[in-house]
Amino acid sequence: MSELRCIRVNAIPSNSDNLLLLSAFLNSKFMVLHDISAGHTSIITDSPDVSTAMHNFGISMDESDYGWTEGSAKRFKVFATYLFEDNTLPYKKVDSVQESRLSDLYVILNGTGAKIITAFCPSEIISTNRIKKEIEKDISEMEVRATRNSRPILENRDYSAQVEIYHDSDKKRVLGSALNMLNDIIMSNGTSYKFYVLIDMSAGAEEAEKYIKSKLLILEESEITAKSMPELYANIEKVNCIPFSTERCSRLLSFSDRTRKLPAIKTSFNASEEGIVVGSYVQNGIKSTDERLCIMKESLNLGAMISGLPGSGKTLSAKSIIGQVAKEGDTRIVIISPNDEWDGFGRSNGLEVIRIYNSQKPINFFRCDSTINAERFYEDLSMLIASASNAGPYRNSIEKVLLSAFNKSYKDTKDPDPNTVYANIELAVIEQHAKVTNTSVKYTKHGENIKAALQNLRLIISRPEFAYNNGINFRSIIERGAVFDLSNVSNNMKPFFYALILNQIYGFAESFDIYGDSKLRMLICLEEAQVVFSNDVESAANQDLENRVQNFRKKGIGLFLITHNATDISPRIRRLLQFKMYFRQSADVAKYASNDLIFNEAEDAEIVKKMKVLGQRVCAVSYIGMDGKRKVPEASVFVEVPEVTEEEFHEDSSINEGSSRLSDTRFIIKNKEGTAVQGANVQLLYLGERISESMSDKDGCTVFTGMLVDKRYELAVLGEKKKDTKRFSVYGGKSQELTI
Repeated sequence: MSELRCIRVNAIPSNSDNLLLLSAFLNSKFMVLHDISAGHTSIITDSPDVSTAMHNFGISMDESDYGWTEGSAKRFKVFATYLFEDNTLPYKKVDSVQESRLSDLYVILNGTGAKIITAFCPSEIISTNRIKKEIEKDISEMEVRATRNSRPILENRDYSAQVEIYHDSDKKRVLGSALNMLNDIIMSNGTSYKFYVLIDMSAGAEEAEKYIKSKLLILEESEITAKSMPELYANIEKVNCIPFSTERCSRLLSFSDRTRKLPAIKTSFNASEEGIVVGSYVQNGIKSTDERLCIMKESLNLGAMISGLPGSGKTLSAKSIIGQVAKEGDTRIVIISPNDEWDGFGRSNGLEVIRIYNSQKPINFFRCDSTINAERFYEDLSMLIASASNAGPYRNSIEKVLLSAFNKSYKDTKDPDPNTVYANIELAVIEQHAKVTNTSVKYTKHGENIKAALQNLRLIISRPEFAYNNGINFRSIIERGAVFDLSNVSNNMKPFFYALILNQIYGFAESFDIYGDSKLRMLICLEEAQVVFSNDVESAANQDLENRVQNFRKKGIGLFLITHNATDISPRIRRLLQFKMYFRQSADVAKYASNDLIFNEAEDAEIVKKMKVLGQRVCAVSYIGMDGKRKVPEASVFVEVPEVTEEEFHEDSSINEGSSRLSDTRFIIKNKEGTAVQGANVQLLYLGERISESMSDKDGCTVFTGMLVDKRYELAVLGEKKKDTKRFSVYGGKSQELTI
């Protein structure tokens, strides 16, 4: 005999079938302990078949204790009961289709502290047959015949009739019903259980007894005393009882109303052992298995999306999949992340980690590779920056301004000076949305809004590492693979960096031929992709992305989007992405996420409910399988993604292409007579914005720190009146004497 175990039930499937579950116990003995005050239901058994069946049915459970101090005797009242198949007794209304006769046990007895045990003890066919014969004998001894004489009213004659008199008629009805049930059990060679209700007499016993007697027909009462749960378990069968069929017993199996219900969705799945491991199949969304879901690496070039609330496991799953791709060594991988979560992953997989604002390495985001068509490059750049600007109705106007400015900037070079680029942008804004007077520039409403929307772009170019026209070679970086870490960038600046980096990646992708359908040459992962791609279907960036997703397949390029909510990305784009992993979704988004999935045998409402309560690292997966050499869509399934461990490194990036150059630059202010001017108020402007202010000393000297070497600035020496202000064009790193 196996050791007696107490298993606490934590959660059960929402579509739990008690009859099927009880059948899966394989006629094993078990008891159900109902702890009313704690709201816990525990299964007590010495049969491994019971715990195995519970696991197979997706019941969440863990080991518990009996709540019984060994050696302390407990007294139980034991009831042998009967459950009718129909309303045989008119005053015992029994609902034959009720899921459980004891379903409201925890509600009615709440607060009583009662503990009730329901025991299910298998009955052998021999024993069942013996009890059947005893019942037949009892029924046969109940019948007698008698003659009754009477005179009907208003009639002058006597009336005589012979009738049957049944002693204990209610008992006869019970026995008759039981006899029919036992005959069915014996004829079908079926399983049966003796069923007992035990009430712990130490607390809440009176209320519990009233409840049981209101629910079940009590045939016999007795008491039993035991010093331990094993002793009680062993002796319970000594009480005489009519066995129940498995079907009737299933209506007496119940769980606490506080037991969590796990929404179950029926799924089917064919395990695969080749390809990229996505995770382990979760049967019906509730039961973990060892079966693996694998996808062909090449299917990722059909586009992928991972979505889920924070902490649900989406980044873990992305790392698991991309890590496997990286280890095969034949795919270029580029990741853009708003945080540093991918840094350790990048270094452990041999990717270059570029920490924006931290590496101090020169990057010219306007540099167009010599192999790329410059016009296509700056057209894409205009579109992405306009989308990142969050300018709403002015987005199209911004794109036109940028196109005009870039047309000038890239006319004679593919590596323009960022200062020149921004100067051309300002000129384009003036040309299209301003009026120039003799004393000033008056911008239209559109012009003012465009200048404000592009303010962040000016701030980027103002930083030393982004101000030079000679910077890192993006082509060589992307060839090696890279992680762009934007954790030091403010949230309102991140969309611009996403746009600038993504444009470089787009440019690199243009060099791929169209014969990559059966390969994965490059994988682009965008963490928090909504930063650059909104759910606005009319956005130019989104419309462009729709075309790219389709063309990327031919080029062997996979696009991997990661978002918090499925609706962060336009439904038209989601429709094109053919590999999806949806983790837990917010309540207002779940119904839209469910529309992207394919569960053939589930109602929409069930899927929506399931998407709201998915556990950590569990997701719904929609994927492409292989039928021979053909790619075919598979029905969606639930998967538990593996935990990913990675070695974290913290050394600086190894980029070595030059460095940013800063200088403390000295200026001497003199008057026309050549005398030093003391106390002159001097302002330093860069890209049209005042960045510093100083006063000249007795020698007419003022020093501005951190100026970009060889970059043009404007220095203004303020006069008493605005018209007296003198302006000079100066360069960082070059000291000058200025005459006012």
